[in-house]
Amino acid sequence: MRREILDYLNTRPDLKYYIREKPEWYRKLSRNPFSVSELEEGAKVFYGRTFGQRVDRFHQQLQNFGLLMELISVMGEVKQEDVPMQNDFQPMPDPLINGE
Repeated sequence: MRREILDYLNTRPDLKYYIREKPEWYRKLSRNPFSVSELEEGAKVFYGRTFGQRVDRFHQQLQNFGLLMELISVMGEVKQEDVPMQNDFQPMPDPLINGE
């Protein structure tokens, strides 16, 4: 591989890691050193940095937030029969009043 390509990859550790994950790029860059832009596009897809992948990730986060808000609203609802009436409890005897 050309020295310029190696120097460029040393400045971009993400591309260097991508090449280690996809070793066919060693061969491609050795044969055609001008295919660095294709390498960068492939790395964008690999790391999820394309516009479509970012939109999908944002959409998924919105869905998760909506589910969380729905869960919070369901947990916050209190049914009327779950709340005890004030007269349902017998007062506890006060030991000082009864002389005990």
